[in-house]
Amino acid sequence: MIRLHRQFWGQSLLARLARMLLLIALLSLTSLISSLVIADSARGEASAINIAGSLRMKTYRAVAMLDAMPARSGPDQISNLEASLSDFEATLASPTLTQFIPSDELDRRAHAYRSMLATWQQRMRPLLIAEANTSRFGLETRQSEQARAALLTQARSFVTTINDLVTLLQDNVEAKLALLRLIQSLAITAVFVGIAATIYVTRAEVLVPLKELQEATKKIRRQDLSVRVAQYAANDLDGLGLSFNLMAEDLDKLYQNLERKVAEKTESLARSNKSLELLYRSIGRLYPSAVNSGTHLALLNDFEKAIGVGHGLVCLAADGEHSDTQTSLKFTAGSHQLCQISNCSDCQGTHTIRWREFEHEHLRALALPLHDTNTSYGVLQWVISAEQDLEPWQIQLLEALSTHMGIAIGEAMRAEQSKRWSVYEERAILARELHDSLAQSLSYMRIQVCRLKAVVQAKDPAQIDLIMASLDDGLAHAYHHLRELLSTFRVKAEDNLTIALEKAAAEFSLRGSVAIRTQVDPAISPLSTNEEINLLQITREALANAIQHAKPNHIDVSLHGGENGIVQLIIDDDGIGVGEKAAKIGHHGLLIMHERANHIRAEISIANKPQGGTRVAVQLTPSALINSIRIVPSTEHEFKT
Repeated sequence: MIRLHRQFWGQSLLARLARMLLLIALLSLTSLISSLVIADSARGEASAINIAGSLRMKTYRAVAMLDAMPARSGPDQISNLEASLSDFEATLASPTLTQFIPSDELDRRAHAYRSMLATWQQRMRPLLIAEANTSRFGLETRQSEQARAALLTQARSFVTTINDLVTLLQDNVEAKLALLRLIQSLAITAVFVGIAATIYVTRAEVLVPLKELQEATKKIRRQDLSVRVAQYAANDLDGLGLSFNLMAEDLDKLYQNLERKVAEKTESLARSNKSLELLYRSIGRLYPSAVNSGTHLALLNDFEKAIGVGHGLVCLAADGEHSDTQTSLKFTAGSHQLCQISNCSDCQGTHTIRWREFEHEHLRALALPLHDTNTSYGVLQWVISAEQDLEPWQIQLLEALSTHMGIAIGEAMRAEQSKRWSVYEERAILARELHDSLAQSLSYMRIQVCRLKAVVQAKDPAQIDLIMASLDDGLAHAYHHLRELLSTFRVKAEDNLTIALEKAAAEFSLRGSVAIRTQVDPAISPLSTNEEINLLQITREALANAIQHAKPNHIDVSLHGGENGIVQLIIDDDGIGVGEKAAKIGHHGLLIMHERANHIRAEISIANKPQGGTRVAVQLTPSALINSIRIVPSTEHEFKT
């Protein structure tokens, strides 16, 4: 049905609806026009029927007038009869009547009218005139029953003819009314059919598709993107349905694409999370023991499980960069021939990740150098079969592992090197301390021994006693310096100047029965090991001199920071002060304190206080601060040094 509609009315829904509405309007207009035409054609026909009907009355009236005339009628009666006959003829020829008489001779109304006109002219009128003349002249024929009966018979026949004409006129009017009713009925029926067709088409091709679109929209809102609408007709709504289907299809593809991307991102995030967790555990294992073979083997096992393909080998060079010897070889599977000296040397001194092919074993390996800044320590090789390949995330994970392994190895080597340098520095400091104290004392005693030999040969007892006293004093000083060195290096093992000062204060307080108070500012600039040892030695020497010579009751030791990061060490006592003899260089260890201050580029002052006692003040600019000042451009910062 819809296909027939589509073939008949065209493809456009609007055009079809417009045509249907136009048809309904045309039917209504046709009905209206036909009603107007029929009504106009019937206008005056009732008058014609009345006029035709009046002819019967006028016929009977003429007969009655003639019948009522006396034997000798007067002029008035004759005149009335003639007037009645003239009125009959005028009515018979009235345009109101004749306009409804068709000119077609075959028409029944025309035939009835001509028959009535002929009967009037040929029979009825002559009989009436003859009877009127008879009555006017008083002839006996009027009295004849036969003539009278003939006139009445003719009048009845004439009236029958008039009745036939009236009936035909009435039938014509009724036919027009029947035609009007038929046209109205057909028009109303056609209008209702058109309205029903319009409603049907509207429902079938507008409401139903729209409802289906609405239901499909609800399903899409419920995330059912597989819904599609039916193709009803190639009209405007069909285009809308096609657009909706295309939109739903695009949304379905987009949603599936988004689901795929979300799944990929979820998988990627999960993989990244596992990778980060693995790297976190690996870093925790690497940095405490970066060059431990068990650590490398455990890491390779973990990464093989995470990556899921291939196995790893770690080859470390013995002497760092550009070395052709190995210190360790770790592999979890496969042939150890892949990490021989010739192969490892290919990756030394390069920071490039590359693939290496092993055609004889149908293998290939991803070689990732283990390096830190500009130093290479070896290579991490990840071996897979020649048919396999690594995904980007797997390569990134291995690259991160190699980077952290290289950094950890470098940190471990630098830590080891730092330990070596610390040992070397402590050895150098110990050697310098021995040279500055014990070596000088021993040299002094050697000189005294040489003098003693000469005096013994000269047999001079006084000089012998004097030299022996000098030797005894030299041995005492040497023993004192040895104890100071041992105390200093024992305290240095704790690597904390504050604790060292507190222990020194406690030691000398116990030794000299003196109250010693220490005060250390924790926010001072960092000091090097050499600076800490020399400051500690200056403090010990000052405490020893004060206890031995100044006889104080209280000693204050303070270490605090000054302006621009300068460190100040102050030892105050309330003793007798520095005498004139003590002012001589070298007396009471003053020379040693000055030498230690000069060694760390510090300024030292030893003077009596106005209120009594002695103050030893050391002012030091830490070497770390001096180095930082050197590397900062003077155009940006200014420091007072």
